[in-house]
Order: sequence, then structure tokens, then C-alpha cells
Amino acid sequence: MKTHLAVLLAAGMIVSSSLQAKNLEETRADAEQGIAEAQYELGLRYINGKGVEESDTEAVKWFRKAVAQGHADAQRRLGMCCLLGVGVPQDAVEAVKWLHLAAAQNNAGAMKQLGVCYSLGSGVPKDIAEGLKWLRQAAERGDADAQVELGVAYFDGEGVMQDAAEAVKWFRKAAEQGDLNAQKLLGNTCIQGVRLPQDLPEGVKWYRKAAEQGDAEAQMKLGLAYSLGAGVTLDLKQAQSWLRKAAEQEYAPAQMEMGVSYMLGSGVERDEAEAVKWFRKAAEQGDADAQTKLAVAYLHGTGVDRNIAEAVDWFRKAAEQHFPAAQIGLGECHLKGEGVPQDAAEAVKLFRAAAERGDAAGQFALSLQYEQGQGVELQLVEALKWCRLASAQGHEIAEIHQITLEATMKREQIIEAVRLAREWKPAN
Repeated sequence: MKTHLAVLLAAGMIVSSSLQAKNLEETRADAEQGIAEAQYELGLRYINGKGVEESDTEAVKWFRKAVAQGHADAQRRLGMCCLLGVGVPQDAVEAVKWLHLAAAQNNAGAMKQLGVCYSLGSGVPKDIAEGLKWLRQAAERGDADAQVELGVAYFDGEGVMQDAAEAVKWFRKAAEQGDLNAQKLLGNTCIQGVRLPQDLPEGVKWYRKAAEQGDAEAQMKLGLAYSLGAGVTLDLKQAQSWLRKAAEQEYAPAQMEMGVSYMLGSGVERDEAEAVKWFRKAAEQGDADAQTKLAVAYLHGTGVDRNIAEAVDWFRKAAEQHFPAAQIGLGECHLKGEGVPQDAAEAVKLFRAAAERGDAAGQFALSLQYEQGQGVELQLVEALKWCRLASAQGHEIAEIHQITLEATMKREQIIEAVRLAREWKPAN
């Protein structure tokens, strides 16, 4: 829940665009006459630079004038200014004081921020239970952010007994208010079927609502649902439409999926060069999967001139992000001496990195090195251990090879390999 809370804290100063329709002159005149709501609105204008030159210091001045009259929203805004050091020296203790005063006036936004402060230990001793108490009060008053955070707490069992149904109840309340994060969380929960029965049509419904708000991640997931016929009738044209919307927002995973579509000719005419174009867009943003696919394209000259040095470079970029397929690809280059000096020991190191993370292809590649004594001492027990681990994940070649390998080994060796495979656990 900490990540969500930190984002909430940072978002606490975002100014709503729903300022009253008074023009600046009217607002300033009312503020100078001592009308608290006008003083508060003038402060918002200075925070937002709406009709005036942006000035945090001037904003705080007007918030203080409204606070002197007990204006709850101004108390909350002044609290957030203190918490984040906007227009005043940062002072979390002072911030909590103002938030408490606003919360005492039933200000849901202040209750939400108090919940964040107590949950993170900002200006007060950390107290998850107290944080949830305030978040619940805000959620019950209809604050969508607080409803999401309360749902996350129930889903993760943080500070409360884990209760996925209760989590979904709160996600739904926020989602029905149009909250984008809640819609995506609800979609994910329904699609993944974690701790609750899977409901693909319901998940797609919420992805669609978020996608129609322009969210690139939701657009991509809706596109993938159409491409798989998951929770919706299979429709490759609809899939491409939504994937393209997301990709054109520079969303790297969607750009990568566009590349896959063009490479396979799924919903579009097959075009390897176009596929490489999309892989490159995502790869340049650091997407490890796209970097690996771009490396493979360079390695085989698919949609681009064959260039082993480029292939190695892209494999390395993705491998440095611990992406197993790239580690295996780079390992194969080292094993064959393609684009790099031949180095079987380095290949084994890369295969092991993928294998230890539970990647079946990496486990089988490492198994072969132990079986052949290439880059590592020949050890049939280790070879069979890794082969069995890959086979258990459905690696078809490993399943066949396991039979062949066991036929060359003694019974005691097989028993030991089975024991080691059973005791093995993936690295974090």
C-alpha cells in the first residue's frame, strides 16, 4: 500500500479545475472584503497560476486569511503546503495540526490525508490502524482515493484482516465515481481471479471504462482482451484499434504489442519492418521485452539488415534488467562467439541468472552445459536437476531430453537429482 499512499501524498496539492465561475477581479474584490471562500479560491488561483502569475507564497497568504475564519478546505490546503514545503518551510507536524482542524469539520480530503500521514509516519508516529481509521472515515464520505486505499488494505491484509470481497466493494465504490485507478484495479482483480473467482466479462467492462477515459494501460489491456477473445468476442480489428490508441500515447508495452501484431500479421497485414519500427520505439523507452525482440530481429535479419553487434547491444540492455530471454540470447552469443569473444563460462553465468529466476528455457540451457561440461565442470546430477525443473514447467524439449539423460545415469544419481530439484527455490 505504501506506493499508493506516497502517490496520494504527492497528489495532495493538485488543484481542481472546478473553481467557481467568478472572474479574477470579482474573486479578488470579495477576498479583500474578507469573504473566506473567495480568499480560498484566490489562493487556489495562485497555486495553479490561473489568471495570475503562479506564486506559492501568495497562495499561502490567502489560505491563511481563509483559515483565520475557519475555512475547512483552506485548512486542508495549508496543511498540504506545510507537508510538502509549498510556499512555506516544510513542517509535517504543523501540517498534521491543520489537517486535524479540517477533519474536525468533516472535510473528507483532510481525513484522507491524515490517513496517509499516519500510515507513512509523516508528522506523527507511524500507526497503520489510525491511518486506516481516517481513510475509512474519508471513504465513507465518498472520497474515491480513500476508497481505493481502503480497498488495497483489505486486499493485501495490511492493518486489517485480508478480505478480497471487502476490497472489491471499496474498489467498486470508487470506480463507479469514475476513478481511473479504481477501474483498473477492479479490472485486474476480476481478470486475474486472485482471491476471488475470475470474471472476465466484468474485468473487461472496467478496462473499457478506464480505456474510454484515455488511459493507455487500460487501452492496451482491452486490446489484448479483444485479441484473445477473453471476456469479449474475439475481434482483431478492435484489438488493433485499442492497441494503437495506447501505442500512440508512447506507452511502451503497447508499442511492443503492436510490433508483435505486425510480426505475426495479427489483425494487420504482416510487415516485419513495421514490427521492428514498433519494437524500436518501445526498446528506446527501456522495455526489456521489446529490446529482446529487437535483438532477435537484428540477430536473424528479420525486418532489418542483419547486424550481430546491434543484436548483442540490445540483448545486453535487456539482460541488465534481468530479463531472462535476453540473458539466454546473450548467453548463446557468448557460447557461439557471435558479436562477442567466445566465452562458455560467461554463457553459463547468463544461463544460470535466467535459470535461478525460474525461467524454463534458462534451466534447460544450463542443464545442457552441465551435461556437456561446457563452461562448467561436467556434472550429470546438476544437469538432470535443471532438466527436470525445466521439464516440470512444460518445456517440451526438456521433457524428451530428460528421458535420454536419465538413461545414461546411475539410480543413485537420479535420486540425488530428484532431491535437489525438489528442494530448489527460485531466486527473488
